[in-house]
Amino acid sequence: MFGSSCIGWYRCALVAAVVLFTFHAGAYAGPYSPGKGGADEAAFIDAGIAGFVGPAGEGITATDTNGNYINPVFTAWATGVVDYTPSDVVGVYGNNGIGSQFADPTLVLGHVTGSNMDIASLGDMDADELTAYFNDPQSAIAPGSITLSFDQAITNGAGADFAVFENGFVSNYNTGAGSASGQMFAELGFVEVSTDGVNFARFPSSYLNYPLGEGLPSNTSYLTQDVSNLYNLAGKHANAYGESWGTPFNLDDLLGDQLVIDGIVLLNEINFVRIVDIPGDGSFTDAAGNSIFDAWVTWGSGGMDVEAIGVINAVVAVPEPASIVAILFGATMLTHRREHR
Repeated sequence: MFGSSCIGWYRCALVAAVVLFTFHAGAYAGPYSPGKGGADEAAFIDAGIAGFVGPAGEGITATDTNGNYINPVFTAWATGVVDYTPSDVVGVYGNNGIGSQFADPTLVLGHVTGSNMDIASLGDMDADELTAYFNDPQSAIAPGSITLSFDQAITNGAGADFAVFENGFVSNYNTGAGSASGQMFAELGFVEVSTDGVNFARFPSSYLNYPLGEGLPSNTSYLTQDVSNLYNLAGKHANAYGESWGTPFNLDDLLGDQLVIDGIVLLNEINFVRIVDIPGDGSFTDAAGNSIFDAWVTWGSGGMDVEAIGVINAVVAVPEPASIVAILFGATMLTHRREHR
């Protein structure tokens, strides 16, 4: 998204925007979760996973006084940055640039914080860059991406196996640039996983908003979404302004992927997760070929902003042989002492 002292100048403009026209946000009507977390999402296949729990309530970011804490459902977090390649120039705060404060990939490591600024932006692509990319994807600027590693492999367990935290938020305003009150301001990304760090399987996604561009505002700089029409796209859940929800990903969704079928990507040994930004002009599509739209074109901290990746199902660490011997020795000595009392 967009950053500065007001959680991004772009966001400041959105929050302070004068209503230029009414773009009524109707009730959520899609087949997937509405992205706001909580009990209302419990029945959905992609219900948001709370980053924090405790006396202040599920999904409420922890403060020094509210008593909330990191959700213990997460057993691990990303520990290494394998690659960070934003599509914009780092240190140039303007068109085709990312402010340096939004380009530190190490901010993505470790547990979720709920801080809008604790992110790494992947950048955005304007029309000229997109044309160049589709004409020559091998040499042109590509959509921004980040690849993360984990100390323990992610495994395919029951339900969601990991969750991605972006810094989307629910808009409170209608503007002339595509924002509808009550909808999610979400910058979206594809999610891919790998065992060997070379071959990546992409989660099949679904995007059902604006079919064939129907209903799309002429200005999409602040485009919001009815995210109940989105599935397997990172960024659809709120994780900002005191709310903290992660978008879940279930490795079962990759059982039909050819890399999985061929035994190249092992769903019980996922060592790498890659997030790829989706420039939101509709050039990129979901698994069914539907065009994907989001706020476009953006800059400053444009494109998807990755905050954290939390692991739910992971390989259980096996103690080293020396540790096992020490444990057995200790147990033997304890038994011996009890027998001689």
